[in-house]
Amino acid sequence: MILAPRIYATIQHLFMKGIIETVELREKPESEEEGKRTYLLTADGKPKYALRMDAPENIAMAEQLYKAYPDSPLLPKLLYADPVKGYLVQPYVDGTAGGEAADRGSKKVWLPQLVDELLNRYEADEAGGKWGRLTEPCSSWSEFNERELSKARENLNGLQPAEDCERVALLLEPLAEAGGKYLLHGGMDARSLVFRKAELVGVLEPKPTAGPVLYDFVQAFCSTPDDLSLEVLFGAYSGLGIQTADQERLVQEALLRLYCRMGVCAAENGSELPEYLAAWQFWRMLLPEA
Repeated sequence: MILAPRIYATIQHLFMKGIIETVELREKPESEEEGKRTYLLTADGKPKYALRMDAPENIAMAEQLYKAYPDSPLLPKLLYADPVKGYLVQPYVDGTAGGEAADRGSKKVWLPQLVDELLNRYEADEAGGKWGRLTEPCSSWSEFNERELSKARENLNGLQPAEDCERVALLLEPLAEAGGKYLLHGGMDARSLVFRKAELVGVLEPKPTAGPVLYDFVQAFCSTPDDLSLEVLFGAYSGLGIQTADQERLVQEALLRLYCRMGVCAAENGSELPEYLAAWQFWRMLLPEA
C-alpha cells in the first residue's frame, strides 16, 4: 500500500511543531470507513498517537466536542487540530473496543462510571436552533426522533411485527420535548467504548449531537444487548446530575432507543441481533397499546 505523501508531510509538520515525538507510521490505517481513516503512530514499537483524517465538517465538530470537555477522563485529549480541519491528533487509548461481550466489563459498573466521568460534565448548548447530529441538523428534537425511527422501521422490516413500530411511534409525542439542549458525544455505540481489563478507559468516535443528556445516557444503556434491565437503567440514572425524566419517561426513552438500536444492528447484520430481539420480548410489553 502506497501512502499519500501528505500523510508523511503531516507527521513531519506535527514533529516540527513539537506536538508529537519521533514516531513510525503503520502502513495501513487502524480503521477506515466512509472516507474516515485513523492511523496509529508508534514509538518504540508501541502505539502512541492516533491521527484521524476525515471530512472537514466532521473534524470541526469533533474538535468542538473535545474542546468543550477537556477534563473528562474518558475522552482522549486533543493534542492538535488542523486549522483547515483535515485531521486531528490525540493520544492513543490503549484497550479494546467493546463490540464483543468478552472484551467489555459489566454494564452495572461501566454505565455509572460513564455517567460520572462524562455525562455529568456536559454543558448546555443553547446557541442556534438546530438539534440532532451537528453534521445533519434538524429543526427540532422531535424531527430527529422521527428520522431515527424511520430508519429503524426500514431496517427491521420483516424482522419485527409492524405493530411494534406503530406502538413505538406513539412515544414520539411524549418524547418530543427534549428538556434542555446539550453538546453530546452522540456516538454511544459499544464499538466506541474502550475497555482494558474489563474497565472502561475511553470513549472514542464521537458523532457530536445537540440534544438532551438523556439521549447519550439511554444510547449507552442500549449499546449492548446484555444487562438491559430496569434495575440497571434506574440504578445508573440515579447518578445522573442532569435529571429531567421520571421513571415513566425513562422507560419510554429506553423503548424508542432500543428499537432504533435493533434497527442499526439489523442494518449491519450484527451478530448480537438475536440477543437484542430476545431482550425486546420483555421491553415490548411496556409499549403503549396501539
